[in-house]
Amino acid sequence: MNLPAAKPCPIHDLRTLVRELGRLAGRMKGRMNGDAITEILDRSHISDDEVAPFVAPSAASYSRRRVARTEAFEVLVMTWLPGQVTAAHDHAGAVSAFKILRGTAQETRFTQAADNLVDPTNIRELHEGECGLDEGDVVHAIRNACPRKELLVTIHVYAPPLPELRRFTIRSEGRPLAGAFQRQRASSAPVVAIIGAGFSGAMVAAHLARKSAKSRRPIHIVIIDRQPSIAEGAAYRTADASHLLNVPASGMSAWPDLPDDFLEWARGRDPALGRYTFLQRQAYGAYLRDTFFNAVAQSDTRTSIEIRREEAGRIERRDMGGWRVHCGASHTIDAEAVVLATGHRLPEDPLKQRWSGSRARYISDPWASMALPSIEPNESVCLLGTGLTAIDVLLSVSRQPRTAPVVALSRRGLLPAAHAPALLAPIDPKAWVEQLLRGGTGITTSALTRGIRRAVHEAESAGLDWRQVVDGLRPYTSRIWQALPPSQKSRFLRHARPFWEVMRHRIAPSVAECVRELTSAGIFSAGAARMVSACGAVDGVTLTVRRPRGPIPEALRFDWIVNCAGPGTGRGVGRPSVIEGLIKAGHLEDDPLGLGVRSTPEGRAVADGRIIEDLIVIGTLRKPDLWESVAVPELRVQAQVAADAIAQRIHDV
Repeated sequence: MNLPAAKPCPIHDLRTLVRELGRLAGRMKGRMNGDAITEILDRSHISDDEVAPFVAPSAASYSRRRVARTEAFEVLVMTWLPGQVTAAHDHAGAVSAFKILRGTAQETRFTQAADNLVDPTNIRELHEGECGLDEGDVVHAIRNACPRKELLVTIHVYAPPLPELRRFTIRSEGRPLAGAFQRQRASSAPVVAIIGAGFSGAMVAAHLARKSAKSRRPIHIVIIDRQPSIAEGAAYRTADASHLLNVPASGMSAWPDLPDDFLEWARGRDPALGRYTFLQRQAYGAYLRDTFFNAVAQSDTRTSIEIRREEAGRIERRDMGGWRVHCGASHTIDAEAVVLATGHRLPEDPLKQRWSGSRARYISDPWASMALPSIEPNESVCLLGTGLTAIDVLLSVSRQPRTAPVVALSRRGLLPAAHAPALLAPIDPKAWVEQLLRGGTGITTSALTRGIRRAVHEAESAGLDWRQVVDGLRPYTSRIWQALPPSQKSRFLRHARPFWEVMRHRIAPSVAECVRELTSAGIFSAGAARMVSACGAVDGVTLTVRRPRGPIPEALRFDWIVNCAGPGTGRGVGRPSVIEGLIKAGHLEDDPLGLGVRSTPEGRAVADGRIIEDLIVIGTLRKPDLWESVAVPELRVQAQVAADAIAQRIHDV
């Protein structure tokens, strides 16, 4: 006799909900099924008293409070005040299921147009008790649509824990889809493929669009990047308003020939803005998008642009010349020239070979992870690294009044220096730098550091500031770097680099003041230590470290570990597969120090003594030859020079 299957029991508390999700994860042994998660949410009837500890309205933004997190899934309670809304976003492939516990939600779904901006296509309301599901490919925004000014409270399940909330840019009113994005490629138009759509890639495309307007020659530009918004890159993708630029507004124009372009753009929104103001990084991302779209709108009528939101997997040389770029499983792009603008490498993992146990409380990439908003103010955090990334993470986890400590650890424990409170004029070091460079047999790291120390001492004796010495060196840095023999470059990287970078890459004065306040309050501290090992559990991590001259290793317990080591360095560490493939094929030359690849002053790739005219390198990849190749003042010039080299190549062939 076959008995009917037992009807699943209703769920009345969060503990049972988490247990049911855990059982589901155990049965599936892989990606959890969205319908199965929704079925569990649908039969959950969580009372207001049960969820009350996680309801945390915030005037700054909708709030996210973690109920549970495992390696397979996480459960969050979110609270919206009236009118609060998310950005247009997707969940980077993770399954997302949610249920309305209180109030009314308005969900707007979007489709992405050819210019990478999104337009609303569908709006619906979800009421108390209703569920929503996204299997990983939906672009949407959620808004509190309660008619009586009530809270909106929802419970969300992400499987796996949300790796990244990718924000899309909604088309602003009055910005039409530019003709360049709607045109088919002209038969005579050469194709330029740009790998990467951050600052460097977007500005090369903007320069090419500018040039097309002047030359009246057709060109087809293909921009390839998996990120959904053009021109942001990792630095300007942040949605955290506490993340500020590390350079004042007067120094951040994207155009070499328009030095006040960004300042004027910003003053169009705030006329009182000063030249020495450090603006939000997300505002700079908006400026770059406007700059890119304005250049495209003014391009020649035969210019066409294609944006492909995918990864460039492999690039190979075509028999008839040019390149074939492989994207995804089957799509290819044939191009007369390729620009490599891949940006910073993925973060290096200092605990990769030293970790055991659960990784549920380890955030290996703070830029691609949505775990930071889930860290509670009463949970302790260890930051692996003490540089700019660590400062950003400290600001993010301290937006709410924090009670638990944040400890930053690195080999030397050096924090970034702060910019001066007011603009200072650089001190020209020409006299002593030229004398140093006239050595004939190459300079040494020791001689260089002695020269800098002497210049700093002389400046301070004259009542000036050490920052003026460091800023004055900037125009000479590449020449100095090129004059260092390989052995001395290696010595610089081992011994002097950390000290140089904390002086060179400084934080805004207001950010420095925030760090000082957190330190004075006993919330933040930084120190020197070597990582020995880490053992993770579902509720925290035991980190074993060795202090400088410490007699024995020391075990430290934290609720969370966040990797803030910064972009990877070394040969092959964190490099995109497309770069590795070109090196193996002999089209790029690896730098023995692992900084990047070799290139000419115009950015053309160099391999085995050959100049590859139609393969252009820009950005951090050029550090082996330039050293200074990460900041806007250098990158904007590189973008212009790269566009000149491309235009010369494609029109002379």
